[in-house]
Amino acid sequence: MDPRITLSRPLVPTGDTALNRGRPAATNFGQILSVAFSKSEPQPFKISAHAEKRLQERHLSLDGPLGKSLAEAFDELGAKGARDSLVVTPHAAFVVNVPSRTLVTALDLSELRDRVITHIDSVSVKK
Repeated sequence: MDPRITLSRPLVPTGDTALNRGRPAATNFGQILSVAFSKSEPQPFKISAHAEKRLQERHLSLDGPLGKSLAEAFDELGAKGARDSLVVTPHAAFVVNVPSRTLVTALDLSELRDRVITHIDSVSVKK
């Protein structure tokens, strides 16, 4: 501690701080780490009528790994503050609105050639 700083009483966390209110109590550092690094299931997302039509036209199904990958992309993009994003997967590309968790449209990968995608602020490339 800096010798220029003197404390009138020792710093002891009380547990009732604004940061701790409403959070589950963790009794040790291991529990804190496990809560901080635990991966929860990705949250579901909505599909616009336009996107539903494009999915059918392109014979794309969001069941299984593709849907899970998109849901994870929504979570990752949301954590970074993205709003409108292009998500590129090995099967297709998707324009998504992150705050409303809505799939806006779907594009076949061959459609990305010689095309300009506008009104996006970020791109996510998934495996």
